[in-house]
Amino acid sequence: MWSNVDREKKELSRTTKRLSREILGVFAKTFLLSAVSFWILNEVANIIVLNYVEAELLVITEYQLIDLQYGILGISFVSAIILFIVLFLFLVGERLAYIREIEKGIDALGRHEWSYKIPLQGKNELTELAELINFFAKEEQAFQEKEKQMQEEKEALVRGLSHDIRTPLTSILSYSEYIKGKDNLSEREISEYIELMEQKAQQIKVLTDRLLDGGTRQLETIENGVFFMQQLVDEWEAELESEFECQIDLSNCPDFAGEFDVQELRRIFDNLASNIKKYADKDAPVVLRVAEKGGRVCIAQSNTCKQIKVPVESTKIGIDSIRKIAAHYGGAVEISQTEEKFSIEISLVEIK
Repeated sequence: MWSNVDREKKELSRTTKRLSREILGVFAKTFLLSAVSFWILNEVANIIVLNYVEAELLVITEYQLIDLQYGILGISFVSAIILFIVLFLFLVGERLAYIREIEKGIDALGRHEWSYKIPLQGKNELTELAELINFFAKEEQAFQEKEKQMQEEKEALVRGLSHDIRTPLTSILSYSEYIKGKDNLSEREISEYIELMEQKAQQIKVLTDRLLDGGTRQLETIENGVFFMQQLVDEWEAELESEFECQIDLSNCPDFAGEFDVQELRRIFDNLASNIKKYADKDAPVVLRVAEKGGRVCIAQSNTCKQIKVPVESTKIGIDSIRKIAAHYGGAVEISQTEEKFSIEISLVEIK
């Protein structure tokens, strides 16, 4: 961007120099034309006067003749000056007015009013200058908008990943508290919980690395989509089964394969589980179904909303994160919500 700015400034400088030379050229041509006109007027006037004196047989002294010639010279000089002013103003008057328009555009740039446009008139050096200033303003406006967009995307990435990091971290804390509160857990149960905690810790590490490197995706080849989806659903169920009745239907899950970011898809289920813990009624079942819809793999989840006297404020970050992940695969998110029921459908990869 800065190289473009330097190039535009150099071009602006060259155009300004060409414009100065053109105005000097107009001045020189007008001056030359006025000088020729002065000489012609003076010569013609002298010839006419002398012929008139001879024709009328007028007798004038040498001093009177000199005075007469000086008078003709003065009149010719004044006429030449008037002609010069009229011609010069005629030739450059419109350009001077246009220069004022260009000055307004430059002042607008100085105030960072990048949307200001100088009207284009004719096709000359001034037009080129106006086009260059308009182009510079357009480029700068695009740069500012892109910089603003990048900043907003960066902030959204930080908010989204921070939210997604908090979800597995909360799970680790819940597992550890559960293990500490249970004295009769078998070694197998403890081992299973430790394995879940390791998975969540690994997920936090991946998300943290992604946050540090600006959200770079890591695609992996998944050949057995049904088995992979079963793993994610099992993790989702393990997260909720101690508090909720989970009803899962994978009978219509289509067989699919392709390149996927495993952690992205895992974040979808983590966010679904997190929202269930916050807003779902524990006395009603949570339903999760993975099936084909519209030629895509579709994850559908529904639950009954718990009745809260004091509403819990939602930042919608989890849902926004799911939308962005679905968009990576050309999918979309549809939500239906009432005071009693919440349902979400997430369409992902197209089945080929």
